[in-house]
Amino acid sequence: MKKFLLWGLFLAFTLSACTNNTASEHAKNETESANDASSSDIQTDKVADPSEMTTAEQVTWDGMVAVSAGELNDGDYNIVVDSSSSMFSVENAVLHVADETMTATMTMGGTGYLYVYMDTAEEAASAPENRLIPFEEDDDGAHCFTVPVEALDKGLPCAAFSKRKEQWYDRTLVFRADSLPSDAFREERGISAADLSLADGTYTAEVSLSGGSGRASITSPTEIHVDGSEMTAVIEWSSPNYDYMVVNGEKYLPINESGNSVFEIPVSHFDAPLAVSADTTAMSEPHEINYTLTFASDSVQTVSWNDLKQTGRMKLSYAKQFSVDYYEDGYALITIAGNQRYLLLPGTAIPQDLPDDITILHRDPQKVYIASSSCMDFWRALDKLDSVWFTSTKKPDWDLPDAAERMTEGSLEFVGKYNTPDFEYLLAEGCSFAAENTMIYHTPETLEKLKSIGIPVLVEYSSYEESPLGRLEWIRLWGLLTDQKEKADSVFTKQEKRTQKLAADTSSDTALRVAYFSINANGMIRVPKPSSYIPKLIEMAGGVYALNDIGATDGSQNASASMNMQMEDFYAAAQDADIIIYNGTIEGGMASVDDLVEKNALFGKFTAVKNGCVWCQNGDLFQHPTAVAKETASYLGAMHNAENEAKPFLSKLTASRSE
Repeated sequence: MKKFLLWGLFLAFTLSACTNNTASEHAKNETESANDASSSDIQTDKVADPSEMTTAEQVTWDGMVAVSAGELNDGDYNIVVDSSSSMFSVENAVLHVADETMTATMTMGGTGYLYVYMDTAEEAASAPENRLIPFEEDDDGAHCFTVPVEALDKGLPCAAFSKRKEQWYDRTLVFRADSLPSDAFREERGISAADLSLADGTYTAEVSLSGGSGRASITSPTEIHVDGSEMTAVIEWSSPNYDYMVVNGEKYLPINESGNSVFEIPVSHFDAPLAVSADTTAMSEPHEINYTLTFASDSVQTVSWNDLKQTGRMKLSYAKQFSVDYYEDGYALITIAGNQRYLLLPGTAIPQDLPDDITILHRDPQKVYIASSSCMDFWRALDKLDSVWFTSTKKPDWDLPDAAERMTEGSLEFVGKYNTPDFEYLLAEGCSFAAENTMIYHTPETLEKLKSIGIPVLVEYSSYEESPLGRLEWIRLWGLLTDQKEKADSVFTKQEKRTQKLAADTSSDTALRVAYFSINANGMIRVPKPSSYIPKLIEMAGGVYALNDIGATDGSQNASASMNMQMEDFYAAAQDADIIIYNGTIEGGMASVDDLVEKNALFGKFTAVKNGCVWCQNGDLFQHPTAVAKETASYLGAMHNAENEAKPFLSKLTASRSE
């Protein structure tokens, strides 16, 4: 009967959850238990020599003030436990406070220890076996120990008995008060945002870090965001190898996808230590490390737009449609087309008093939506295509091989036309930025919808640049936005030098007159205005645009770079041009002169047609803004009647089939 009763007690003991037992209950469990931890043949009087132990880690700190149970409200709280030995790893712990006494249930990271004793190893070796604290198994098979806790924030000796070595090892544990929620304390600790009368907004504050090996650091001052009764802090580590942080038992993932790891975590008070854990992947295997953060209340400062001083301006040589003004603390104000303003943040700190017309942009955006197809080439040249996930251009419409390939492999998705994108999908997939061209102004409701779902939109005007090099210089803006400024400067400088060399090699004495056009479905001739991209490209290649005088006859007041003409007017202006180039990227290309004459018989009277100097543009120059040198070389090749040099953007039409 006695054996039967003991076996029943053992079953009840082992099936109970770890957190439902107290240290006093452990003392009642005698060595009659059939558990390995209580086998009578195990010798528990052996003490490990210090030479047999790993180097002890420092877990106490200067100025540490012990916290007693009388300072806490009754309840169960998740608590961080620092251990002086990496071999005695406490995965998680629950602190039990009742009647001004404390116990803690510690779940271990391994199963190598059979007993613990809250004193030194020597004391444990001579203690009666019924005072030793055996392990219990939780539902996952982990070893748990429920121990008395004398005080928090105090180095407590703890002896641990190794199952394999069969000897006691000295450890020091610190149950950290800073890891408890603020409502665990009977009296408030630290200074709250309300104590400082901080209104909703963004601030900066000095933050100190302690714990770990001392090799890691965080950026200070850091940003503090206040929203009602909630306060968060942005923590940027000195390494990109942290994949999550744990605060008050909650896991937080990085808010960025490149560069050093950055997290936004909750903070309850200034001037009170906050226990956090950060998991690093820099070691041979992921390792969670405990740290303490303390935010200084006397360092809190407001970031005010009105107080920021301008420190300089981006130097631009050709671009006229955008400018960038630099401000202190790393802010940059982008102005597009003279009236659209965007503030590029150095981090996430949004200044107070910011004018309503300024759109906030974050550096190095991810999951980007590009509705302006000309932008894609800039991102390609900056090695940032991996950041572009969505587009309004279908795969057959891409003249940029890299974009088409990414659509084939599924890393770039078509999300609908620019004026009807799949808003819900963009929102669900976490799109963080959209690049549009001025077509978006035809459907302002689309622009407003994107903004309303939290996607900032930059409307770019690169196609309005008169100079090809001005259009290319937009890469400086994208380089600033994507944190690739040096790369952008390098791409621009190389293209500028190559283009200038080509231009220098041409002779103005032998300049040829070049006409450029397309024919729409109504038979109208569409030509670029003299001040636009193509005429400037012709000039850079040493030619003369044959329609330089058409501006006087253009009655339109819109900002379009091209205009429509009657065929008779086009013939009068360009019939004696040395070369004519048909833009085949709009209404489709041509293979022979006959194809052109079939469009309108009047083309047969053009000097260039009679002389066989007719070319077709097949490559979409709009999608290749960073290929200025190659575009210039193509036009130069056409003027020299060199088909190989005119590739890849131009091809010569074959002679008339009737000849």
